[in-house]
Amino acid sequence: MGRVGGGRPLLDARGIDRAAGVLLGAGVGDALGVPYEFEATLGGDRVPRMVGGGLGPYEPGEYSDDTQMHVCVAEVAATGVDLRSPGALDAVAVNFRRWLDEGASDVGAQTRAVLGAARWASGGAGGALRAAARAYAGRHPLSAGNGSLMRTGIVALAHLGDPAAMAEAAVAVSALTHPDPDCADACVLWCSGVRTAVLEGHFGGVRAGIELLPVERRALWAERLDEAEARPPHHFSPNGWVVTALQAAWSAISRTPVPELDPAEGRYPAQQLRLALEAAVRAGNDTDTVAAIAGALLGARWGCSGVPLEWQRAVHGRPGLTGADLVRLAVRTVRGGQDDRDGWPSGARVPVPAGAPPGFAVPHPRDPGLLLGNLALLHSGEGAEDVDAVVSLCRMGTEVVLPAAGADSAVGAGAGAGAGVEHVRVWLVDRDGDNANLHYVLDQAAREVLRLRRAGKRVLLHCAFGQSRTPAVAAVYGHLATGVDGETALSELREALGPQGWRLSAHVELRDAVLTLTGGAADSGRTVRTVRTACAVRAVRTAAGMPRSAVSGGPAEPARGEVLGEKGFPSRVRGLLLGLAVGDTLGAARGALPDGVALRAGVSTQLACFTAEGTIRALVRGDHKGICHPPSVLWHAYCRWAALQGIEVERLRRRWVPYGDRAWPDGWLARVPVLAQRRGSAPATVAALSKAEQGTVEQPVTASRGCHALTRTLPAAVVLAGGKPGSAVPAAREIAALTHGDPAAQAAAAHAAVLLGYCLTAGERVGVRRVLWGGVQALADADAEADAGAGADLTDAVRAQLPAALRQGEEHPADAARLSRLAPDPTAPAALLGGLYVAASFPERGQVEAALRFAAGAPDGDSVACVAGALLGAAHGAEALPADLVSRHELAWVLDVLARDLVAQLTDRPGGTEYTPGWDEHWRNRYPGW
Repeated sequence: MGRVGGGRPLLDARGIDRAAGVLLGAGVGDALGVPYEFEATLGGDRVPRMVGGGLGPYEPGEYSDDTQMHVCVAEVAATGVDLRSPGALDAVAVNFRRWLDEGASDVGAQTRAVLGAARWASGGAGGALRAAARAYAGRHPLSAGNGSLMRTGIVALAHLGDPAAMAEAAVAVSALTHPDPDCADACVLWCSGVRTAVLEGHFGGVRAGIELLPVERRALWAERLDEAEARPPHHFSPNGWVVTALQAAWSAISRTPVPELDPAEGRYPAQQLRLALEAAVRAGNDTDTVAAIAGALLGARWGCSGVPLEWQRAVHGRPGLTGADLVRLAVRTVRGGQDDRDGWPSGARVPVPAGAPPGFAVPHPRDPGLLLGNLALLHSGEGAEDVDAVVSLCRMGTEVVLPAAGADSAVGAGAGAGAGVEHVRVWLVDRDGDNANLHYVLDQAAREVLRLRRAGKRVLLHCAFGQSRTPAVAAVYGHLATGVDGETALSELREALGPQGWRLSAHVELRDAVLTLTGGAADSGRTVRTVRTACAVRAVRTAAGMPRSAVSGGPAEPARGEVLGEKGFPSRVRGLLLGLAVGDTLGAARGALPDGVALRAGVSTQLACFTAEGTIRALVRGDHKGICHPPSVLWHAYCRWAALQGIEVERLRRRWVPYGDRAWPDGWLARVPVLAQRRGSAPATVAALSKAEQGTVEQPVTASRGCHALTRTLPAAVVLAGGKPGSAVPAAREIAALTHGDPAAQAAAAHAAVLLGYCLTAGERVGVRRVLWGGVQALADADAEADAGAGADLTDAVRAQLPAALRQGEEHPADAARLSRLAPDPTAPAALLGGLYVAASFPERGQVEAALRFAAGAPDGDSVACVAGALLGAAHGAEALPADLVSRHELAWVLDVLARDLVAQLTDRPGGTEYTPGWDEHWRNRYPGW
């Protein structure tokens, strides 16, 4: 059998976590849906449970034929073979036949018929199965069942580095039983979604997968996805047809909002996995299959660590596999059939790491029934003889956790684990930055310990060293069990473990998460947050009438690295881009959007996409060339937009590719169909792009002060956030001057960049009104720099109007007449003043949709709502935006990808630099540096 070619992407710890979630997510979705198969739609008050039963009948937590067949594919994929090869397809077919012969449960009618017919055919097992499937489809016009889609997630892991090969493999594996084009297309789309979720941590790959389909079928699938995003999952019932099954699963995912991180209220972003799977089951009918399909993609997005531990403990099924086994198959697949250097995930034992202390077991200072230990203790077995349960916070081997104790109920073992030691495996990495769901995992692990102790079990809690992860979970457990605050809990644990048993102080992120979960006092991250808040407070001193002495000292501006490193920064960047887009769309529709259809992007949003993409490309160029003029790279970006729009295509091609030896327009945005559609006019921008040279502040190419000078420039604020306003102002003004020569338009773009920078850095903590006042005052400070020769000419007449707009928003909010007076026309200054007034009128987190609908009533509602959406989205984060509108926006996935990639480029440089290699070999193809 051929091996997968083309190289495999080198996944970091988070990527491995997400890959590990694919098969596990499918299994838990399947087991959750089993009890409700072919029931009617469940009411919203019914919470699906893994109670077993169904058509099997099945044990609680037992998965059905969906995951059983998925495992048949995974057992072949986990050897590292190319799933397109005849040998691999033969092996999968043999697995299917063995599965059926050995008592498969709840087999689909089409699958059973095809497997039965192939039994008597000659030749290879794969070829025989494909021939039988084609014959069956020829006799049955309605043969596009969901039986191949339910088992396709693992295919994406087998071909993670090559989307074209992945699509071919998805079609080939589907065709073993389901050759219908609808089945093939659905598997390609879902594999694309899984692939992108594993590599990039978002759901944009489902829509991106449309580009992998035959050209003549792309529009149809775009409409089907639109419909799924517009309607609830139960709308797509019955869902035995592959199309409605995919739509039900995609509806459940896309329409389930991601919870905001709020440990005090028990809310964690990873809970979207649970909520979306419950929504998939509530759709009714083929519940196990729809939830299995959804689970594969949700597991790819949220990882093994995002799957509730109670589900991980419960899930199991033929052929005698547990949740840990599903993880093993997925990780082996994504690693090309190989274990890591420690023999994980398939080795019997993971060795004790070098430098780890000898085995120890220390009683928890507040509960002697909980022992705190390390991996060496388990290897020796001494000191853990009377343990009833083990909670492992590090990688473990496949053998039973305490061999002398008997049966092991490792992750996923069912309720019938016998009298042996119960073993719970927790995905927790001992390195800052490597845990995507850190707060959630700590809370889950501590609650598992609490469950076991309340059941009267003596518990061993351990990690590899027993010095950081172990005391972290033990502290959260102490808080849950006794109410002790985090600082006290950590102090007691440090004393109990002794100096040699304490490394938690070196893990800032882990310690901070413990204190967040336990209501502890000041944490090491508090310093950053206090500095940032103090900066904003100092900046508002003039507007608030506060003397300088009323504010504590500190740096005048937060460090840019601190801004980019904040956990909420990616969400605020997403909020800026998505808020801009939703505002643009709402404003163009005057606030009256149709229900249940995709929302069309406006031209401001199209141009903003190219600003974000061009900004990334400018950063890539700077990293690899050492020199870059960002406005020139953005000029090239806008020329690519014009070419996609059919504007002077040949002249622009000759300008950028004079010898015709390069595909142009290049970059991944050129393959997004919506960006090639006309969505309004941008006359000044088009006029500027028709010129031979780009405009500059000194030599403008138009005299326009139109709103697009501002709206298209907004994404550039992300790069300028955390820097000095005196530096941000000329940079933003130069970008606006590419197409708009009026100084007032350029000034509005510069003002917006500074205001957005303040929203991105401190909006949620300080409050929208105060942070906007801070931005206004910072502009005054930038004026002083201009006087000193910094070149930041802000156009005083324009800037002077900003405080008045803010004050009116505070004192006379949501007054339509005032909004019309502030923003009477489609110019950049009017858009800024109107957007500022709207943001000040609706400063609360829950008011964003009301703000955008109000802004849409302005004379030029799209530009005003565009600015207001960007300000409020940047201040509150993406989670505060109206989920229904975001989920239906046709460019939401594009903006999500751009936001993620922009933050990644700023913080992680995936494409490397001139002197250092990157970790993403495809980055410079996605973002060529020119």
